[in-house]
This record gives sequence, structure tokens and C-alpha cells, in this order.
Amino acid sequence: MNKKILVILTGGTIGSSSKNGVISTDKEGCTAIQKYYERYGTDTEFVIVRLMNILSENLNKSHWGKIINYIIDTPLDSFDSVILTHGSDTLSYSSAMISMCLGGRISRPLFITAANYVPENPASNAVQNIRAAVVLTDIVKNGIFTLYANPDDKACSVFIPTRIMEADRFYGRFSSADGMPLGFVRDDVFTPNDTSVSLDDIQNFKYNADIKFPLSLEKDVLMIHPYPSMRYDMTDIDDNTGAVLHITYHSSTACSETSDSALSLIEKCRKKGIKLYLASFGKNNSIYESSYILVQKGAVPICHMSDEAAYAKLLLCCNSVCEPESFMSKQIYFENI
Repeated sequence: MNKKILVILTGGTIGSSSKNGVISTDKEGCTAIQKYYERYGTDTEFVIVRLMNILSENLNKSHWGKIINYIIDTPLDSFDSVILTHGSDTLSYSSAMISMCLGGRISRPLFITAANYVPENPASNAVQNIRAAVVLTDIVKNGIFTLYANPDDKACSVFIPTRIMEADRFYGRFSSADGMPLGFVRDDVFTPNDTSVSLDDIQNFKYNADIKFPLSLEKDVLMIHPYPSMRYDMTDIDDNTGAVLHITYHSSTACSETSDSALSLIEKCRKKGIKLYLASFGKNNSIYESSYILVQKGAVPICHMSDEAAYAKLLLCCNSVCEPESFMSKQIYFENI
């Protein structure tokens, strides 16, 4: 039986072309789908909607609202699945946000994907990623997944969307916060990995988040990364900031000794009536003294979570719920590792 898949275009490299060495988004058509038809034929019907047309480095939280509200408002019963095409730069952030809002809430599987090169480039993984979505449409009846074939991989990785981490700058490879993706699609066959989350867990997941729809993300979250000699006095917190997310070093630490350490940022947050969160603390029961001092002074640790998931979850928390502690500790969509 032929499949019918809704394809939501947002731009990105997978929706772009190259001219004179400059990559820009296509205003018409979808080359990736055209290339798919050339390789695999027309047994699958793609219904294409161009929701927006941006390079994903230009994405902001208003775009998330537009994507999520559109999917919620769209009847999906006539489709077998949904493919959302996206740019690779912010793919991990959008994957976390979209899955937290829609995981267990929509009636069809949603596959979020991107491409490393424009579709007409023979080295592009655009068609391979779309093919993985078509293959998985026959296997899963629900759930949200991020699909991406890393460079030089013959298989397409299937990621839990709240666990995919930003691609590295040298090789452009995405990884999973828990060490491995959910599985792989290779030669039109899905092979699961032995992970703590199974395909059945995802398909049977029930929506349990206290998020207000239509989604409106008015409050901001300031996200900062530490580095040696960081000047915290250069960090400004305006009145629209709902929380500060301080990413820690790999040992779950940040500077707490100098006069202008993270302690001064905690004090800034206190005066604004907001909280500073530290992400992410690991599964070790012991913490370093520097982290202990920050927590004692009011910093709130976020445990077992990728930076992207922590940011998305905290942004939702600041805009949608009344009990932050309950929301941040609840499993929204497999983000707690």
C-alpha cells in the first residue's frame, strides 16, 4: 500500500541550493523530494507544506511556536507520518523543544531531519535521511524521532530527539547524550541498539506535560557557557529573563572562588527574583566543592540531561507552568538519562 506522508519544510541545507559558492534556501519546490523520487520512484506520496524558509542559525523561539502550533492544529489522520525538514545547526535544539511539546500528543510519528549538503550534491545525505523516515513509517505508529546519517556512515542514525547533541564543528557528526542512538536504518532495515529506552517505550509514551497551547514563548532563558577568567560582571540580565541556565564543565563545575565568579551571577539572579540553574549534574553522588558552594548559595542543579534538553525544558518551564520544581524533575519526553 502506498504511503502518504506530510512533509513540513522549514528551510535549512536540506531545503537549499548552492549558487556561486553561496548556499541559500529555495523559494519554490523541494529538491530533496525530487531526488528521492528519482532514486526510489513514486510509491510514496509526499504532501509538501512550506511553513517557513530560513537557515536554521537564524531560528528563534517564535519559529518553534509556529512549527508546534501548526502541527497541533493540522489533522493528521489522513497521513501515515510527518517529516519535518530542518537545518542542521540548530537541529538538536529544535528536536528537544518539539518533542517535549508533541511527544505522546500527536497521532502519527514525526521524523525530524536535516542534511549535510544541499540535495543536488552527490555527497548529500538528504535522500538517505528521508528514506529512513519512509522505512520507519512502516515500523512505528507513534513517537518522535530525529534522523541523521553522520558523515561516512552507511546507516542513518535514529536519535531520541531530547538526547541528540549538537554536531561537532570538525566532522559534522551528531551524537547522543546517553552514548548511542536508539538504532540505525541501513539497507531499508531498522536495527535497534541495546539502550535504556526501547521503540515500544516511545510508541506507548503518554503525554504528561503541563504546557499551555497555543505555544507562546515570551519569557527568555539566558544560557551561558563557562571558560577560564570568565567575566560574570559582563553578563546582563534584563527584565524579560525568566531564568539563567549555566552550562557547567564536564565535571559539573563552575568557578566559585574569585570575587567575580558564578556566585556574583547567582546574586544578580536573586535581585531579579529568578533562579540560576546548573546543567548538567551526572550520576555520581559526590560533587566538587566548587559546585557544592554554588548550590548552597542558591543555584539549582539539573541532572542527567543534555544542554539542549535543559534549555528547551527550562524555556517551557518559564513560559507554561506554575510549579518549576515539579516540571523540571518530571520526565517530559525521555530527556532524563
